[in-house]
Amino acid sequence: MRVPHGCPPKPTLVDSAGNPYVLPREVNEERFTKMFKQIKKLTGALRPLSASERELSYLNGSSDRIDLEYRQRQIDRGLFRNGF
Repeated sequence: MRVPHGCPPKPTLVDSAGNPYVLPREVNEERFTKMFKQIKKLTGALRPLSASERELSYLNGSSDRIDLEYRQRQIDRGLFRNGF
């Protein structure tokens, strides 16, 4: 095959078996949607807890009413809102 003006030949869009390298749009969109869902799950698992989620978790760890009231006072004083 002659190459005009020294340009490389254009790549073919089918492999040796005749299967296309470029998939139909529906297949690409389905793969993209699956990939996006996986990335969304991963980022959701890695994100830090918000202040309200930390407060709720702290309150749920109380052992009795007195401990709960003590924890509520600590939260009211800003235990989780001041930063680290």
